[in-house]
Amino acid sequence: MDGEKILITGASAGIGLALAEYYAQRYGDTLVLGLVARRGERLAALGERLERRGARILTYAADVRDAARMTEVGRTFAEDAGGVTLAIANAGINRSDRLTCGEAAPGAEVIAINVQGVINTLLPVIPIMIAQGRGQLVTIGSVAGFRGLPGKGAYCASKAAVKTLMDAYRPALRKHGVRVTTICPGWVVSEMTADNAFPMPFLMDAAKAARLIARAVARGRKTYVFPWQMRLAVPLLKRIPDWALPDLPARS
Repeated sequence: MDGEKILITGASAGIGLALAEYYAQRYGDTLVLGLVARRGERLAALGERLERRGARILTYAADVRDAARMTEVGRTFAEDAGGVTLAIANAGINRSDRLTCGEAAPGAEVIAINVQGVINTLLPVIPIMIAQGRGQLVTIGSVAGFRGLPGKGAYCASKAAVKTLMDAYRPALRKHGVRVTTICPGWVVSEMTADNAFPMPFLMDAAKAARLIARAVARGRKTYVFPWQMRLAVPLLKRIPDWALPDLPARS
């Protein structure tokens, strides 16, 4: 099985798009790159642009909440690409809790996309990787997964759940030659962070984030927190008393 066969969800914007661009540049014509997103037109345009770098691009308009569709995507990509070496579950959203409005829908949507979407993305490719005897699963978590923050309870819970899932998958899959990595970024420039109505210390450009993520993935890191300032802050974040935590509102 020659070359890299990489599947990325949430590939039409933000970190997902930056990772697609990075890998297309890095591997060129030795790469088969599967891109998944809900916005089909934007995805198709990205695919055409990246094909100019020599990579073979396969695009799939899909919602990660749709388990049947994601199973189809995983299997179809593996058949067309000749396997799957790396699957990155990147698709995610961030919604405010809106506790005082009594609306369950925003939080439920966050959990459905950020948690169930990860399961729907990764589970279909695991048997394929086991049969290959190698592969790597990656999820894009968040520093927010280390502590519940006012206004972002569902989002923080979803990222904590993703880290816990991957911590459980890792030892179960190690004997099959499948590596498991959780990436926990701080704030990265994207459509998601554009709605934040609060200061975002150490805000990072998506292209730089993609380079750091790709390096951590290549090294087989179990959990990778970045930037380094956030990595140092995680132990302190857990010790902040509830009354001192900031409220994190969105503009919408």
